[in-house]
Amino acid sequence: MILITGVICLAILLLLYFVTSFVVYPIQSESHSWIDGASMRVPRFEISATDLNGKIYVVGGVDKNEYLTRIVEVYDPETNQWGTAPPIPEPLDHTGFASYEGKLYLVGGFDKKNAATNTLYIYDPVIGNWQKGEPMPTARGGLTANFIDGILYAVGGSTSDSKGQFHTNEAYNPATNEWTEKAPMPTARHHHTAAVVDDKLFVIGGRETNEWSAVNANEMYDPEHDKWKILEPMPTKRSGLVAASIDNNIYVIGGGKINGSYNINEKFNTETGKWSLELPMPTNRLGHDAVVLKNNIYVLGGKTDQAKETVTGATEIFVSNNIP
Repeated sequence: MILITGVICLAILLLLYFVTSFVVYPIQSESHSWIDGASMRVPRFEISATDLNGKIYVVGGVDKNEYLTRIVEVYDPETNQWGTAPPIPEPLDHTGFASYEGKLYLVGGFDKKNAATNTLYIYDPVIGNWQKGEPMPTARGGLTANFIDGILYAVGGSTSDSKGQFHTNEAYNPATNEWTEKAPMPTARHHHTAAVVDDKLFVIGGRETNEWSAVNANEMYDPEHDKWKILEPMPTKRSGLVAASIDNNIYVIGGGKINGSYNINEKFNTETGKWSLELPMPTNRLGHDAVVLKNNIYVLGGKTDQAKETVTGATEIFVSNNIP
């Protein structure tokens, strides 16, 4: 009887091992797989990235020597090569970063003293330099910035890296160079992520103070009605994560945890309102960023834990196997 019980227990443990291994560490799925792209020239974390004219711009962040940088690197997916662009006016990390009508908009972030800023910098590649826009009303870093219908929404953030969280939602109109206060986010937080689907802003994850206070909040903002809606929370509480949307799906990838980071990739379907598990990222990391181009998700930089030696310049690409 004891032997039979032992055999049954061993079988259950083996089954759990193989199921867990399959869920957490699959190499590829029927619809997607991960491939490597060229690494950034300067490995950095707490970076910001966006796309402009078919290329990916990665700005600021902290390098392996723990120096805050002004670096701007530009990745060309067609050639799989990195170049450079004029540096940002001052060293910054944890910024909001987005593009609109041929220009880049960099807002907020933390400076060399780890103090929150409210500066708005605008880059026009035709002119080839950065210029100041109207400062954001509330100084904050660890925020997100996304354009919807020509308006930049700067949401959340904190006064420093681990305190003073905001539920602030301020909107910038490039046509008038003016800011407007909008309905505040229900959950005050920073180090969150955001994505846009059908002109709605989905703000996911983040934390209230330090790594111990990660949240799984999933809240949608409707700019047309200036209202928020609380949605089904993300399965895994995490901060320092990234999100990227393809069609009606939002892929939420990586992020920080106590003494480490995740490679998890959880997908939120905005039509069904449900979460599912997707193919995990090859490299665990936090403080990274992600950009979508041609239905492929480019995940860039970051580090695997709190040690400076783990900073990476990796470019890992989540590709659709259904796109020719």
